[in-house]
Amino acid sequence: MVIPAMMNRARALPSGQAWLGPIERLVVLAAREVRLLAALTPVGAELERARLLQDLLAGRPAVPRWTYALRAHDELLRALAAAEHTLDRGAETPIDALYLERVRELTLEATLCTSAGTETIGPLARQRFAPDPRATRAASELARVWLEEPWAPPSGATVVSDDPDPRSLLSRMRSAVGDLRLPFSVVAQPSLAPLAATGEHVILVAPGRLVHDEDARRTVLHEIEGHARPRARSQRSSLALLRGGTARGVDHQEGRALLLEERAGFLGPRRKRQLAARHRAVEAMVEGASFTDVALDLVNAHDLEASEAVVVAERVFRGSDGRRPGLGRERVYLESFVRVRDHLATRPEDEDVLAAGQVAVDAIAALRAFTSPAGEP
Repeated sequence: MVIPAMMNRARALPSGQAWLGPIERLVVLAAREVRLLAALTPVGAELERARLLQDLLAGRPAVPRWTYALRAHDELLRALAAAEHTLDRGAETPIDALYLERVRELTLEATLCTSAGTETIGPLARQRFAPDPRATRAASELARVWLEEPWAPPSGATVVSDDPDPRSLLSRMRSAVGDLRLPFSVVAQPSLAPLAATGEHVILVAPGRLVHDEDARRTVLHEIEGHARPRARSQRSSLALLRGGTARGVDHQEGRALLLEERAGFLGPRRKRQLAARHRAVEAMVEGASFTDVALDLVNAHDLEASEAVVVAERVFRGSDGRRPGLGRERVYLESFVRVRDHLATRPEDEDVLAAGQVAVDAIAALRAFTSPAGEP
């Protein structure tokens, strides 16, 4: 790492825009180093998931026994603090302001990574994933309506997610990456709670899951078009902020990915129910419910399968002990869906900016001049 040199240079008083160079490199480095969801995923999550499911099915309290592999970010946090101090004194342009917001967000995420399993996770998470005042009421109403919609279990055959069968999720994902020549590897990850997730040059797929054809196709669309292609496109940008993402950019990218699902016809009653259940689970957790309370409520009040309820609760309580609040990131899906859909309804041309990387709606105006129409990544 070259953090110390970057940190020392960042402390210097601004002189023109050359002063921003070390901070630009720091943001790109920090975005790569701070892996929030990986840091807050319990060690051996798949084994504990199976035990919790058995407890829930047997009518016993499903109390997590999660442990975490703590990741220290001391050096990085010092560099981010120096960068924030410099930006506080020298930020003049809208781009400078976006760098300041992103530095603060990365600082919060790095701190969250070092706090897995501690009582500070809840308060820190409430800062990082605070309700969006422009969307929280609409998202809550969507969740309520979607949970009340009639739905039916999917019909047709299922394929194990990591089966060699070309219809499996892993095979489809690898095929899509190969066809588009994306700079990503696709690997099975047993600890993964969702079906798939996109990270730095890697797309993870949960093994051993029975996946219906529609869910496989939807998940490929979500990860490839919603996440992988914008990430790949961002790496070609001359602007470091696009390569490192903007504050709330990763959140609003989830909203655009859901909008892509809706356009493709994948946002049906069952998928809506999944998303609404996650949103309601976060609201219940914030209101004081434990992992056990949330899982039972999802089964008894919202008719989720026990296995799905355990996965949803695990996602919502990531980073905690299951008794106190966890990350609560799942609320960003519906809130970001509302923000992105509403914005693009009036400014459809701005989708090229959102597709240029992990870009938040609030950053679009400042970034329009730095993006071009989306094409091949």
